[in-house]
Amino acid sequence: MMYRTPALALALALLCLCAATGAQAAAPAWAELDAEQQAVLKPLEKEWDSLPEQRRERLSAGAQRWNGMTPEQRDRAQDRLQRWKQLTPDQRARLQERRAEFRSMPPAQRERARARYEELRRLPPEERRRVRERFQELRAQPGGIERACPGGIQQRLDCLGVPRAQGRRERGRSDR
Repeated sequence: MMYRTPALALALALLCLCAATGAQAAAPAWAELDAEQQAVLKPLEKEWDSLPEQRRERLSAGAQRWNGMTPEQRDRAQDRLQRWKQLTPDQRARLQERRAEFRSMPPAQRERARARYEELRRLPPEERRRVRERFQELRAQPGGIERACPGGIQQRLDCLGVPRAQGRRERGRSDR
């Protein structure tokens, strides 16, 4: 199977990146895993039954998600994993903080942030390059982008010049 080793790496990354699911089923023994999960988790076969229950639950769930992905989704997941591995511990911590900040937003605010991100992705390459250069310039300053563009995600996007999603307005703010 082409994805066996990367699948294990992805499953382990999912262990680190994903929160435990709400449903707490008993952790499966190796013999209780389906054939596809066993194929993904094969490198852990000998030690599987001695792993902590919570870790087995998360790994089996990760293997199940992996098996449900299309080849394109698997490729994107592997790319994200490789980028994650290249980050320093400080960079990982900052990303985890930002992820927690995003997840703590009310749903409407998360949707506005997603829409702004999509607006950024739709910008012409030259405009995206300008936003990226502005971000790198601010990040290099003392105190980083947090000091140069205080506030939450929306305020930082405004500071970087990312256009607002068309037809949407933030509560209490007019579009620029």
